[in-house]
Amino acid sequence: MTYSNNPSVRLVPFHWAHPLSMDLREHDKAHFRNIPDYIERLKAFQEMKTAYTAVCGKNMACCFGVTSLWVGVAEAWMLTTYHVERNPISLTRGAMRYFNQVAIDMQLHRLQITVDNSNVLALRWANALQFKQEGVLQGYGPNKSDHTMFARLY
Repeated sequence: MTYSNNPSVRLVPFHWAHPLSMDLREHDKAHFRNIPDYIERLKAFQEMKTAYTAVCGKNMACCFGVTSLWVGVAEAWMLTTYHVERNPISLTRGAMRYFNQVAIDMQLHRLQITVDNSNVLALRWANALQFKQEGVLQGYGPNKSDHTMFARLY
């Protein structure tokens, strides 16, 4: 399935090393500092075959995927660069298509995300992607930051 109608945006299968060569946003760089086994987690995401890297022109804009928590419930993740700002509409529409398709493929009744409350852009994007805010998880982040739980129910 094609997730973007923009010919300058294409998806490639996610490789765990992609984020290492990307100019990640500060919130995303923090994962490497705050989660000691983050490289191993990226390798696990690659093995799940539900992860992609969005390439805008010649630049990797973001990496994203969905990991199953248990039958019918999954959690989405994303790492972004500043290149996402160059194609916000295409990437948002593509993400909507991706989430809708993965919900069908994985037979989900719930897809959730957690967003660091200091990441204003990610909070706005969660709303644009039609995730519904459920509540604040105090001290949830690896650096004890507060996060908001969002979910899409199917």
